[in-house]
Amino acid sequence: MRGILTATGVVLVAALLYAGSCVVWPFGDCWVCSGTGHHRSASARRLSRPCRWCKAAGKRLRLGRRAWNRARRLHRDITR
Repeated sequence: MRGILTATGVVLVAALLYAGSCVVWPFGDCWVCSGTGHHRSASARRLSRPCRWCKAAGKRLRLGRRAWNRARRLHRDITR
């Protein structure tokens, strides 16, 4: 029983830390271009094109921040 409570506490603390980091740092590096904004071709070393996932910005909205924004929008629409 004590192990279950400890595991629950650890998971809760980890979730709170992740939520806090999403508030402080809402954007992370794009996973496709590694934050450069350009996607390199596998066949040619120099050929690159703008990254279509981040639209050449190099940053993407983190999953936790996206969920927070959606929850806020849903709450706002319900309360109107």
